[in-house]
Amino acid sequence: MNLYPVIPAVRAEKDIEEALESPSEVIFLLTGTVMNIEEIVYKLKNGKKEVFVHVDLVKGLSLDRCSLEFLREIVGVDGIISTHIHLLKIARKLGMRIIQRLFLVDSGALESGLAQAEDLKPDFLEILPGIVPEFIKEITKRYSGDIIAGGLIRKKEQVFAALESGAKAISTSCKDLWKII
Repeated sequence: MNLYPVIPAVRAEKDIEEALESPSEVIFLLTGTVMNIEEIVYKLKNGKKEVFVHVDLVKGLSLDRCSLEFLREIVGVDGIISTHIHLLKIARKLGMRIIQRLFLVDSGALESGLAQAEDLKPDFLEILPGIVPEFIKEITKRYSGDIIAGGLIRKKEQVFAALESGAKAISTSCKDLWKII
């Protein structure tokens, strides 16, 4: 997967056209329902984008193997994003690419999330919020995989700070940042 430094995180269907115009080859889809996810993903894939669906946010999907098989075989997603380790493990067994989301709410969350990531070996570890460069640096020193910084990134300076701190890319729903680099 070729990562453009800024990955559009699409939270609303109205933003799909703008995401398609971004130079990023990857889109994080944080919206949709079981009724429209196939159409949305088809549109993004038709626009030559790799699509990672945040399964925790798709309305009407159960957080189980059947939903993952549906996303892979029927919808055609390239991978999933989730905070649920059991789902990520199932997706990995199904041959899907996975992005583990880790919310840095406290030291315990950091430690357990890093331990889970070392065990799971996700394709990417997305840390949130992505606006704390000192934690990005710490995590890149302690974790051997690639990091994506996400959450609360709203300014160009925050993008550059995250990248300079070791993040491979950043994800943001802030459309003003989708084309900055």
